[in-house]
Amino acid sequence: MRKILIVAFFIFFPRSVLYSQEITQTIKGKVYDSETQIGLPGATIVILGSDPLIGVSTDTDGFFKIENVTVGRVNLQVSYVGYERCFISELLVSSGKEIVLNIPIQESVATLKEVVVKHELQKEKPLNSMATLSARTFSVEEAQRFAGGFDDPSRLASSFAGVTPSTVDNNEIVIRGNAAKGILWRLEGTEIPAPNHLAGLFSGGGIITMFSSNMLANSDFFTGAFPAEYGNALSGVFDINLRTGNYDTREYAIQIGSYGVDFAAEGPFMEGKQATYLFNYRYSTFGILKAFLPQVTGLPDFTDLSVKLNFPTSKAGTFSLWSINGLGKIAFEPEEDSTRWKTNYDNYHYDIHYDLTASGINHRKVLGKRSYVFSTISFSATRYINKNSYLRPSLLEIPVSDQNEINSRFVLSSYLNHKFSSRHSNKTGFKISRIAFNYDVEANTDVATKDTVDFFVADKGSSASVQFYSQSKYFINEKLNINAGLHFLFFTLNNTYSIEPRLGVNWKFLPNHTFSFAYGKHSRIEPLRIYLMEVLMPGGWETLNKEVEITKAHHLVLGYDWRINNFTHLKIEPYYQSLYDVPVIPDSSFSMINYNNEMFFSNQLTNNGTGRNIGIDITFERFLKDGYYYMFTASVFDSRYEGGDNIERNSRYNQNFVCNLLGGKEWKVRKNNIFSLNGKFTILGGKRYAPVDVEKSTACQFVIYDNSRIYQEQSPTNYYLDISVNYRINRPKCAHAIILQVKNLLMQRDFLGHAYNYETNTVEPYEITIMYPYLSYKIEF
Repeated sequence: MRKILIVAFFIFFPRSVLYSQEITQTIKGKVYDSETQIGLPGATIVILGSDPLIGVSTDTDGFFKIENVTVGRVNLQVSYVGYERCFISELLVSSGKEIVLNIPIQESVATLKEVVVKHELQKEKPLNSMATLSARTFSVEEAQRFAGGFDDPSRLASSFAGVTPSTVDNNEIVIRGNAAKGILWRLEGTEIPAPNHLAGLFSGGGIITMFSSNMLANSDFFTGAFPAEYGNALSGVFDINLRTGNYDTREYAIQIGSYGVDFAAEGPFMEGKQATYLFNYRYSTFGILKAFLPQVTGLPDFTDLSVKLNFPTSKAGTFSLWSINGLGKIAFEPEEDSTRWKTNYDNYHYDIHYDLTASGINHRKVLGKRSYVFSTISFSATRYINKNSYLRPSLLEIPVSDQNEINSRFVLSSYLNHKFSSRHSNKTGFKISRIAFNYDVEANTDVATKDTVDFFVADKGSSASVQFYSQSKYFINEKLNINAGLHFLFFTLNNTYSIEPRLGVNWKFLPNHTFSFAYGKHSRIEPLRIYLMEVLMPGGWETLNKEVEITKAHHLVLGYDWRINNFTHLKIEPYYQSLYDVPVIPDSSFSMINYNNEMFFSNQLTNNGTGRNIGIDITFERFLKDGYYYMFTASVFDSRYEGGDNIERNSRYNQNFVCNLLGGKEWKVRKNNIFSLNGKFTILGGKRYAPVDVEKSTACQFVIYDNSRIYQEQSPTNYYLDISVNYRINRPKCAHAIILQVKNLLMQRDFLGHAYNYETNTVEPYEITIMYPYLSYKIEF
């Protein structure tokens, strides 16, 4: 008996010690002036609530390190004489990775006496100090925590006010009634194509973002009236930043989940040096499944690789090299036995590929004590292949499309940021882009009645755009500030241009109440092939649309923000957007407002189209505190357009309303571990579509819409419920994270259009039900 007790003691005692011992981690980083990027020596960083108080000061370059911080949630306060205090709340400290923070703080415009007043926590405040309204920052931790986020920036953004999600199976989003093609994607300060797997299939949206959250740093998301530095965008901006690798510790992460298998690594190239590397490789789970079950078709298969290398120097500034690369495909083989077809969606054969590469070299150099210059050279390219055919019940194969498209962009950009005083800072810069396309397509524009292709294009071309901007932020006093700027976009192909003033005003008229106003003129160049594509006309090949102008829009936003307390706020934003110079086909309902990548036309376009989006966005949010958070967002909007026939209609994206209620609660388990439960409930207006011409559809056994009444009908309202269960286990020198998310728990049927039912010989709504479970296991060490 004594021997048994001794053995039991040695078996269970180490485990009990493991659970009871204090597991700690290191928090480190740099504190710097938000405008000049210069490190601030002597800044104080303390962990609020620690007893005794834990804190350090930054060194001569602004770097700091706090060791032996207990894992869990911590709150930091950063202070520096003459600067506003900065608070970082509910920072998640884990045993698997050191916390590396870059903390910009702003010089105070108040008197020294007023500086000591407690500064408000503004967790949603965008990183870009020139932003006035319709902007917020998002973090990796939110992408992992929010239900339905799937570690994906686009899916995370669908929870924000003003954003309408597409369907369960893709991450396409609509911002304030605008098509996804109007979104500007920026990565590391330069424009890139939409970085989503199979983005060509969903007009900008896709299966998932091509870079893992392992690479993501805090980033900004804009829904309108954005600052002057953002050009060639009509609806919104994703301004994505990649993390810099840990500069003195090598760390690794392995993740296995429903989407894919990830491996990430980071650290210094040499110990004691500041040069770092960070990379992530991912291969899709569906690709692995298809390797073992080759008979399975219709599942997306993708792989991606992301890299960031950082090289600080003592005199020449900091150089960084970054690259994201993704390959994706999806294919479906229909049954050869036509008696097994239920609808005509069962007899499409398709093979679709979307590949992307984007790489760049950045350089940041501090000039004196008040300025820095940032420059980028980048190259990006996409390849989209869509081979599509249709089998009639007789098994006659009808070609639909054979599309091969390559688009590329080379960008040189630079800006100078100068801080004139604590009240006034300015950013002035330029961007030169060379854009090119190579387009080869054969298409059947009337699959219902034609057996052969009738649209042929094999063309390529190139052009360039030049952008120049200057913007300033000026504090009249500590309660009133103005953001003002000017953006200039010149399209060299046809010498069209757009001069775009931007203005924003923030007025804190009461201690916890802020009124804001923002105006911006914005514009967007259409896909280059729209301008340069040659089409076959009776007199031969002609370039019909070279003189088409840039689509433009005026955007006005009002804002009211009530800071109820330091962690809860209410924000209300009514807005109005007027679009003009929209390319349309004369005497037709067609407008580029509703365009997607699968539309083929050989018509001449004119800039007579218009559109308008009007609505109101509401956000009521409690940030994570005391273990729980919640957020309610609601958007009510009306989106209209006029095509070439001058008739006002609902736009394709006029779903009228969307409401989100999300929240979560987390508990500390066994002292060092964290368990959390999160949920999201969405109510979304139905999609717009044209009525079905039943008589013609029945005669052809193929769905034919009455486009004279396009977007007149609306599908039923959708109700979605997503949940997320997260469990983080902290162990000495490593951490484990287990995440289970279920999207569409209510089994909501997604409306995708209509289909001809061979069994009933009728046209019926085509709806799919996808309840997508996302299970992920991750180890960090």
